[in-house]
Amino acid sequence: MYLNWPSGDKRALPTGSLPVPALAHVRLRWYSLWMDDAPADATLPGGGIRDLMRIGAPLVLASAGHAFRLFIDRVMLARYSPEAIAASMPAGMLCFSLMAFFIGTTGYVNTFVAQYSGAGQRRETGSAVWQGLYIAAIGGIVMAIISLQSEAIFALMGHAPEVQAEEVPYFRVMSCLGFPTIALSALNAFWSGRGRTRVVMAIELLCAGVNVALNAILIFGYAGIPEMGIVGAGIATSIASACGALLGAYLFLRPSNRSTYGTWPLRTFNPDLFRRVIRFGLPNGVQLGLELLAFMVFVAVLGRQGSSELEAANIAFSLNAMAFLPMLGLGVAVSVIVGQSVGAGNIPVAQRAVRSGFIMAVLCDLVIGSAFLLAPDAIISVFARAGDAAQAATLKMAKHCLFFVTAYLLFDAVYLVYSHAIKGAGDTRYALCAGILVSWGTLALPTWIAVRGGASFWTLWAILVVHVFIAAAVFATRYFGGKWQGMRVIEEWGPESVIAEVDLQADRGI
Repeated sequence: MYLNWPSGDKRALPTGSLPVPALAHVRLRWYSLWMDDAPADATLPGGGIRDLMRIGAPLVLASAGHAFRLFIDRVMLARYSPEAIAASMPAGMLCFSLMAFFIGTTGYVNTFVAQYSGAGQRRETGSAVWQGLYIAAIGGIVMAIISLQSEAIFALMGHAPEVQAEEVPYFRVMSCLGFPTIALSALNAFWSGRGRTRVVMAIELLCAGVNVALNAILIFGYAGIPEMGIVGAGIATSIASACGALLGAYLFLRPSNRSTYGTWPLRTFNPDLFRRVIRFGLPNGVQLGLELLAFMVFVAVLGRQGSSELEAANIAFSLNAMAFLPMLGLGVAVSVIVGQSVGAGNIPVAQRAVRSGFIMAVLCDLVIGSAFLLAPDAIISVFARAGDAAQAATLKMAKHCLFFVTAYLLFDAVYLVYSHAIKGAGDTRYALCAGILVSWGTLALPTWIAVRGGASFWTLWAILVVHVFIAAAVFATRYFGGKWQGMRVIEEWGPESVIAEVDLQADRGI
């Protein structure tokens, strides 16, 4: 066998007789593969299913890891108390909805990184991430201020007093410690935008492992730590995000990334680039935030139907997250390839990637939906509390909720693929306007009107199914309209960009 030694020469070695320097170099090569120490990005993908899997599989696994920790969080809280599981969904959803204004803005740095990479302007990618980190700092301060109004916010929702008593501290903890979650969105964009998605997967799986371990300790009280219930769940989630952000910052600031991608320039703040990130990213953040707030209105209205109804809905939505979040990773992968292709001026590759993403999303959701239909009792039983006979009616209600989730899964897949496709090209203003109109016009407002007219719990679920169908149709229509093909979020190429592209091709051996 042959090994590349640090000096650049190749020496033949018999199998099983690797000296210490060679072993060390093998470990360094493995570390570089996973932890992004290599100087050159991958070549522009072709957009087929294999290319999408290469970029998307780690993102799907990363999103699955996030979904898993959210799922375990809900399972443990369901076994802890009915009030805790009832409170976790509205409190957690409201916190994330407010953070989404900043997460959506910082996460859009992914598109800047993708288009800079496609255009061969590698040193601009680090600067783009820094602008996202400044936005994350602002978001952390705003969330800490909002946490001071926790009691007033949940009093407006009108949930049962025992549920509000759990919602307030959970929301307060998550909001006060929101900065790492927002910052991690910007840091992950550095790798996902360049197609180095295995790093994102490693960070998210670390977060999942820390979160699950701390959940068991802090919720129920082990290893000498007192039982904290839902507050412990909030602390565990925040610490896990902080661990991921610290690892992401360490890797982002490695010497190779500093020299190649400008992750530690002399001046980290770039006013012009900051304004462009705000210009294109803020609509994405506002869209995501307002869509989630509209969904929050839906959840709050469901909660007014009763604590059992709220618990049943939370169980169904926790299972829905196991399907939705991995597909969100696939949507990000589509956005990455579209962004890189637009940056390189290669629209056919972008179109091929969208078709591949659509096929994969539909197939995956068909498998998940079949499981929900064929084995709902076995799936829902993991939320059962030992010795709680009164919970049987709630679990039966959750089973019926799961049928509605199955009804809109395929539409959800269409929405995710086509919305990420147009945003990857820079079509965020349309996404903002369409997202607000659809989420508030076909979900929040109809839900409020229906409940004022005495609509049943199941009528509200039917409104949700119709809403997802309309959202899918709206974004699919925009994609096939083709306007996104002429969009771009980065500056036009100049002489320096051409030189950067030549250097990039030289690094790749082209």
